[in-house]
Amino acid sequence: MKTLQSILYILLLWLSITTFLSCSNDDNTPGIDPNQEVILATFDYSNLSVNSLPNMLIANNAEGEILATVETNKIPGIYTLIAKGYTSNNFMLTTLLETDSYKSLATIKDVPVGSSAIAPNYNPTKNGSIKFTLNLTGATRIKLFVYGLKNRTRTDGVDPLTGAPTKTYTYNKEGSGDKILLKISYKPNDVDPVVYGYTWIDNYKEIENRTLSFADFSITPTSPITINDTSDGNYTDLYAIYDTNRYANLEGDFSQYLKITEGFEYYLTNYEASYPNNVRHNKAIKTDVFPEIISVTKPNWGFSYTSTSNSLQVQPSGIYLCTNIDTQIINPGAKNLSWHITIPNNGSNKITLPQLPESLSDYTNYFEDISRFEDNSVSLINLSNNLNYSDYIQDLIDRTYELAERSGESIFIQFNP
Repeated sequence: MKTLQSILYILLLWLSITTFLSCSNDDNTPGIDPNQEVILATFDYSNLSVNSLPNMLIANNAEGEILATVETNKIPGIYTLIAKGYTSNNFMLTTLLETDSYKSLATIKDVPVGSSAIAPNYNPTKNGSIKFTLNLTGATRIKLFVYGLKNRTRTDGVDPLTGAPTKTYTYNKEGSGDKILLKISYKPNDVDPVVYGYTWIDNYKEIENRTLSFADFSITPTSPITINDTSDGNYTDLYAIYDTNRYANLEGDFSQYLKITEGFEYYLTNYEASYPNNVRHNKAIKTDVFPEIISVTKPNWGFSYTSTSNSLQVQPSGIYLCTNIDTQIINPGAKNLSWHITIPNNGSNKITLPQLPESLSDYTNYFEDISRFEDNSVSLINLSNNLNYSDYIQDLIDRTYELAERSGESIFIQFNP
């Protein structure tokens, strides 16, 4: 009798578990409405120019199936990708940019559901003006550089009374800095060497006309940056940052940089070096002081891939954040095609390519034969410790493209087509 009771108990327990699992796998279970609309992402592209605005936004799931598409008709505005009954935390985003001569796709894997993008306004209204009269008697080959003005344009002129050169800048007040940096170079009486100077100007928005003399500028020496690395050749650019995100280029002549040591939060050296086998190393290097000597070690990162018509098999090596794959096909007599794909370096070795609308049938079997590619390259990207893949995606969909330049390191590999 006890044995029979035990058997009945086990059968009832098995039926309970089976029923529970069946309910758990049922797509129509309460709480998961297949008709519920889920906002995958919203894109405020009101500020984009017609030329840079994508023609189409496409959302796919991890298996490549289309979830939603939106056509912009090249009209700047706010666009939303919506899917029904979607329960995953991420999706795959593809944008199309098409012109009379080419089509370009950009695919980003693992975009967080609920993402919101806002493209910045790179051309705000010019509502400010400032005129500099350069009273620099005897100076020749004068060059004036102004940093901190948003969306500036310059008009050169001559003061009618003194004959001194003038530089008039129009700009957007709200987007400009609290102070501006003026950098100047000239030859005294047309005699070498070139002299470099600088000055900071506060309250410039209230005074629209300023006369500048030699006494207004602090003369500054120039200095090279010594790079210690193992590359075949290297190149640097040096910037100084103030007001959080204001850039000042400290370049002088050739490989010399203005040694300005006050007024900045930090210095940013953009380093680029070439290595054998079509490899380049780029790195943004931050320093608190003027960088006279910089030592750089190339990271041991690598990447290769094979492909079929609907997937990529990737073989990354090394610890870095993500990979950008760039490809291009030249089509004589038709539009050229390109495809840029961003994937995280998270241990996944297979990438399913997104299905595309019928209007993009010219991309059918795009990856089936990579020998057709005119360009076939990858960039392996890492960011500073406080930034992650979600930050990188946000930078891409916001269309600011600043993170890698300001806080990143990358290895570029050019494959032979």
